[in-house]
Amino acid sequence: MAADEQPPGGSFTTPAYATAASAPATGNALRNVPAPGQQGQRATRDEDDAAARLRNLPPPKPSEFQKFVEAATGRQLQPFGSNFFAEASRAIQPVDNVPVAADYTVGPGDEVLVRAWGSIDVDYRSTVDRNGQLNLPKVGSFTVSGIKASELEAQLRAQIGRLYRNFNLSVSLGKLRGLKVFVVGPARLPGVYTVPSQATMLSAVVAAGGPGPNGSMRRVQLRRDNQLVSELDIYDFLVQGDKSKDLQLLAGDVLVFQPVGPRVALSGALDNAAIYELKGTQEPVSELLRYAGGSPVLTNPNRVQLERIDAAQGSAARYVEDFKLDTTGLQRPLRDGDIVTLLTISPKFANAVTLKGHVAQPLRYAFTPGMRIRDLIPDKEALISPDFYRRKNLLVQVLPDDDDVLLEEAQQRSARNAVTAVGAPRSGATGNAADTNAGTGTDTLPIVTAANDPNAVRDPNRFPLSEGERARRRMDRLAAAESKRTPATLFDELNWDYAVIERLSDKDLSTQVIPFNLGKAVLQGDPDNNVELKAGDVVTIYSQKDIRVPVAKQTRLVSVEGEVGAPGVYQLLPGETLGQLITRAGGFTPQAYVYGLEFSREETRKRQRENLQAAIVRLEVLSAQQAAREAANRRDEQAGATAISSAATQAQMARLSRVQPNGRVALELTPDTNSVSQLPDVPLENADRIVVPSRPGFVTVAGAVVNNNAFLWKPNRTVGDYVKLAGLDEAAEPSNMFVLRADGTVSHANERRGWFGSLESQPLQPGDAVVVPNQLDYESWGRAAMRNLKDFSQIFYQFGLGAAAIKTLRGD
Repeated sequence: MAADEQPPGGSFTTPAYATAASAPATGNALRNVPAPGQQGQRATRDEDDAAARLRNLPPPKPSEFQKFVEAATGRQLQPFGSNFFAEASRAIQPVDNVPVAADYTVGPGDEVLVRAWGSIDVDYRSTVDRNGQLNLPKVGSFTVSGIKASELEAQLRAQIGRLYRNFNLSVSLGKLRGLKVFVVGPARLPGVYTVPSQATMLSAVVAAGGPGPNGSMRRVQLRRDNQLVSELDIYDFLVQGDKSKDLQLLAGDVLVFQPVGPRVALSGALDNAAIYELKGTQEPVSELLRYAGGSPVLTNPNRVQLERIDAAQGSAARYVEDFKLDTTGLQRPLRDGDIVTLLTISPKFANAVTLKGHVAQPLRYAFTPGMRIRDLIPDKEALISPDFYRRKNLLVQVLPDDDDVLLEEAQQRSARNAVTAVGAPRSGATGNAADTNAGTGTDTLPIVTAANDPNAVRDPNRFPLSEGERARRRMDRLAAAESKRTPATLFDELNWDYAVIERLSDKDLSTQVIPFNLGKAVLQGDPDNNVELKAGDVVTIYSQKDIRVPVAKQTRLVSVEGEVGAPGVYQLLPGETLGQLITRAGGFTPQAYVYGLEFSREETRKRQRENLQAAIVRLEVLSAQQAAREAANRRDEQAGATAISSAATQAQMARLSRVQPNGRVALELTPDTNSVSQLPDVPLENADRIVVPSRPGFVTVAGAVVNNNAFLWKPNRTVGDYVKLAGLDEAAEPSNMFVLRADGTVSHANERRGWFGSLESQPLQPGDAVVVPNQLDYESWGRAAMRNLKDFSQIFYQFGLGAAAIKTLRGD
């Protein structure tokens, strides 16, 4: 069977017998020629097998030169163009119907589709036989071999027109004949291939997976009838798209991959770092960069490193040279074994001064000779950061209905931070935060993300915000919600007394820190502080949050509410005390209940929460230890009681964990205090809150009593009187009863005042609260735990929780 009689196929294929390790291809080919009726089916199956084999080929092993380059540069560079063949091989798909070029020459094995209607009705598929003839019923046989595809219809029309008139004709090509070609030499997958009749040299090269690790991309020869017909340089195609040497294949053609020629590695600051093959023994640097797409702008043109092998150098055959990418350097010849490294440009700015910190635009600014601080910061508006305007704008963007939610979340965030500070464990469970905390006693909250946060700021036209940016925006919204209720400082005030210039010394590369007075330089134009700058300087502007300034220079706001002459928010004067501020606010009104004055401080609230969470963590540890001890020693009949006791204890801990400290500081006033002069000289701080209530007329009794209620206050009525009015519950424990005084102090039943004084005999003042706790199970771990912490009253007394705990203890 002749070579040009191979079964027609669509895409290039690798038959099952065509492998690099197969026996001589001719013998195998003759033994595996399919029967005529099976040609199309066998060709399609071969195409599928070839595509699968190419896709499943393992990556080629690195060549010795690749290993050498990796040892020198730390990178395993791939030969230039290898990725093209890898992707092309994976994209191989068998194609039954391919577009036919106009100059395609019809030959034996090609399928012709003929349709004629009119005076003759023909719809027939016929294959050109080995004699080059096409057989049509009712018409006869015609010679079509050697006719171009564009001329085939006209030729058949003329032949049929000799017998018939008044007919229409449509002629097209179906399956084309397959060509058997041979790929030899150091190819990735040499062997015998059946390719489409329109295939070119590149088609066969891609079918073979390109050159192997030691195969050449610069010299792929096409031999026909033992003659060299063409030599293909694949670089010309990859770099310029030049296919002038890419000839169409004929049956029996042989593609010969030549051994790889001289190789040069190009690495460093470029996108196409690879191993390049030289056309001859030497090529200039400019030609190598042309293959790589040119040197990028980030490449340092003043220094290129060349590592070269020279056997004439003696024991050390490798040496290093440096050259520039100028006209001379681009013409520098490269030879086999060279490694060229392009270095990046220095990140140094030749003429820049950096301004950072609390400024409107932290940027690099162009440096000019003689430049000074006033040139960099021309006026005070350049020191207003964008955060100020953002917070200011949010004052009118926060929906009123959202304010309570945002403020509550702010309190919860503070609680979460306090838990983290004392090392409380975080729950990994999802769902409702309160449900999660009930069993652990921790104040864990769900992480705020764009998915579960309806108030998160979103911009669909941008990429998703980072967690830090989202948190910062959310904090701004929370601050704005708080500012709508109470005036607050929106501007992070500057430290006008101190700013700094960071300069790198030219002599010894040491860092010089040059401080200057920002206020004198910018506001007053003082020439001594208007320091001259140098290129490369970094100027940092600080706020009062960055570096704490004296109290006299801070803007401190304190709110005074309730029964005073002029309630409001006041800016503190240096050294101002509680009494002085209330005097400035107009003093007490006649309705003021000075004994119940609430003085709360933010710093105290934080400390209270830390102490409370530390206590809760300690209770959890005691609970775990006692539970383990009871599990080891209990009997079966005790299991139910132990479980009930443990559940009750966990419920108490859950309630305790929900207590929110209010930061109140007990002033230890006497009930008859009614003037400003009787107040202690307490120095005030920023964000302090003073609330002077009106005189209440009730006393509250809460806890294990029948009637949790507020009762009318009457003079000389004692604790015992009010407890009788409320009625003790069966589970009450009067021995642990305590009183939360209106001034923030606590009185406990264990305290004795005088020889016969007891808590029940003590009189109550308006606003006092009596708390009767439940009796603890003496058989549970609770007794041991509470014995360590004494009792709830000690907790409230030590942590200053005051009346804020009543609602929690009542279970509301």
